[in-house]
Amino acid sequence: MLLAACLLGLPLSACSRSKAPDVDFTPTRAVEETPDPKAKLKEDEEACTDDARRKGISSVTRILLLRGKISKSDYVSCMKERGYDVPDE
Repeated sequence: MLLAACLLGLPLSACSRSKAPDVDFTPTRAVEETPDPKAKLKEDEEACTDDARRKGISSVTRILLLRGKISKSDYVSCMKERGYDVPDE
C-alpha cells in the first residue's frame, strides 16, 4: 500500500503548479499612487499566490502531498481585489 502511494504520488506531484499563473496585470490609479508600486505588486502577487494555493487544497491527494493547485481564477480575483485590472485575453 505504501509503495503504491509513493508511486502514485510522484507523478501527481508534477501536476501541481507551484508558481502563480502567467497573467499580466495593469495597476489601477490607487496602486500607481503608492510610494513603491513595484514593491506593492510583488507583495500582492506573493499574497495572492498563497491565498490561491490555500484555496486549491481540496482533494485528498493534494492534502496528502501538501501541494495545492493554484487556480488562475482565484489568483486573478485576489489581484483584482488588491487594485489590479486584467486586460482582456
